[in-house]
Amino acid sequence: MKRSIAICIPCFNERKNLDELYYRIDKVLEDIKGYNFSIIFADNCSKDSSLDFIKELMKKDERIGYILNVSNFGFVRSSANVLLAPDADANIFLMSDLQDPPELIPELIKQWEETENLVIFAVRRTSRENKILFLTKKLYYYVLSKLSDQKMVRNTTGYGIYDRKVIKSLRDSIDSYPFVKGLVCATGFKWSTISYVSADRKSGKSSASLSFLIDFGVLGIVTSSRKPMRLITFLGLTLGCLAIIFSLIVIITKVLFWTKFAFGIAMISVTNLLFAGTILFALGIIGEYIGFINQRSLKLPLVIERERNNVPSNQIR
Repeated sequence: MKRSIAICIPCFNERKNLDELYYRIDKVLEDIKGYNFSIIFADNCSKDSSLDFIKELMKKDERIGYILNVSNFGFVRSSANVLLAPDADANIFLMSDLQDPPELIPELIKQWEETENLVIFAVRRTSRENKILFLTKKLYYYVLSKLSDQKMVRNTTGYGIYDRKVIKSLRDSIDSYPFVKGLVCATGFKWSTISYVSADRKSGKSSASLSFLIDFGVLGIVTSSRKPMRLITFLGLTLGCLAIIFSLIVIITKVLFWTKFAFGIAMISVTNLLFAGTILFALGIIGEYIGFINQRSLKLPLVIERERNNVPSNQIR
């Protein structure tokens, strides 16, 4: 019996990229025998004709299916939902902006079949996108890996193949705003990577604004690590000790040089500013953790779907 593989693709206003994306996926799948493939798009309430194009594809290709959200739930939630929606022996997550090459799919499947790893991530060795942005992302993943309580995959959009055991585990543990890459690493499943050179976006404009990138970065940290909270504790202890030492030095100096030593408004202002900044920074980190806990406690669905058509189901046991 042929094994089933679902290719899961989130999209939002990607009509200009879908033609080439489908052509390249179709060409790749022609050379892969022995599997039942499905190609599932998740339209996050696009404003262009993305959904119309997907529906046209369905008429000529029975492998095509789609999920339409009732509104734009954001990249994080829509991407997680499309990855977890199809029931297959393995799900492949692929972005629709053509920065991640579909031509890696055969190698992902080969690694999944021939090794004990249940997840194979495709990681960016380098990129043709904006160099500053790429280096910033690399620095972020380096910091994240140092802060994380477990080994963390770096430099990936999530592109890769996920075994059905991993998909089932994620379904059981997922929250409404998940950091899927971090959850995969945290659950303890074996994973490995293959590298590639990322292309620049073919067409259209990325919806990933600076605020989204910051939000997504913070999500990764608060999901994967408690070390920032520990750092706050040690920072508070260190600053407290320094404050005591500094106060003793000031008092002793004033007693010994009563008429010559002037403490000064400037020194008081700088010291207060330092402590105020530290306190606000610490409160900000604590607030992010509290917000994350509150988000999980609400137990909201990943998305609300308006339509679901030709999405494989009831194959996972």
